[in-house]
Amino acid sequence: MTAVVPSRDIVCSFQPSKTFRNHKEGTKITSIDFDDAGALLLTCGEDESLQLYDAKSGKHSKTLYSKKYGAHLARFTHNSTDCVYASTKDNDTIRYLSLHDNHYIRYFRGHKKKVIGLEMSPSDDQFISASLDNSVRLWDLRSANAQGLLTIPAPAFVAFDPAGVVFGVGCEQTAEILLYDLRNYDSEPFAVFRIDTLRGSNQPVPWTKLEFSNDGKNMLVGTRGSAHYLLDAFSGDVLMRFTGHNYQAMTGERQYVSSGDVCVSPDGRFVLSGSDDKKVYVWDIQSPVRDGAQRPIAALESKTPATNLAFNPRSLTLASADRELV
Repeated sequence: MTAVVPSRDIVCSFQPSKTFRNHKEGTKITSIDFDDAGALLLTCGEDESLQLYDAKSGKHSKTLYSKKYGAHLARFTHNSTDCVYASTKDNDTIRYLSLHDNHYIRYFRGHKKKVIGLEMSPSDDQFISASLDNSVRLWDLRSANAQGLLTIPAPAFVAFDPAGVVFGVGCEQTAEILLYDLRNYDSEPFAVFRIDTLRGSNQPVPWTKLEFSNDGKNMLVGTRGSAHYLLDAFSGDVLMRFTGHNYQAMTGERQYVSSGDVCVSPDGRFVLSGSDDKKVYVWDIQSPVRDGAQRPIAALESKTPATNLAFNPRSLTLASADRELV
């Protein structure tokens, strides 16, 4: 099954079609994820629940509670009836859950502080996690033991390349992205990219996302600063900045690092971002660049702030969430 390629006119015409309020009123949704087929959508929230939706029919399917452990960063495995997610209380275990009958298949123990990054490999049953304990761990769904461990200078964002052979570790405190070969994960990174425009200040610009484009050529770094950044995935050069959206600088520690308020369309052409003015801004990377910056080609109505944003990998639909799912 191949993804539908969005045109500029189609992306600029996106508008809200349904709003879901299945999480407890007043609580934030902290992560959203589509399955591989784009048929299902899964959210986690501060209300310690996971909500499952049928993305094709636009209907809510099921509520699953994780009251004892909390729930964050739920990610579908390649089997759409299963997911992995991070605990938010009691301990910092990652849990492998059957969505079909709500039972745990396996537990992944090792992190000593809150998990802030969790990503499935696009090619197999491996996944990576990042934690406030300054570690990145590589796992396999078939084993409760970590397959690899990286100790890093500070908490980080993680992402797989589309082939599943490289993973990136992005550190906002040092404004660096470290690239590792999955086959030699215990070796030094084979590339270290420094984003100079995010360096040199006493207060680092908070990051919100690290993502590879589906063609593997680019990397997107989302921030809570005045711009998001597109990098060449091979050289690390900053290709362009995405500006023109509205943001409010963050102060204090974030309770949860969301699954990201910015994303790349499946064809790699468009970048979309939430904004504090309840709009979703769209940039076309094929548009002319002025002084290294791209201006939005559209501002889509969102009804609510989009602190989480995900593009359906197989159809022309976009999901956003804050306290409601749109």
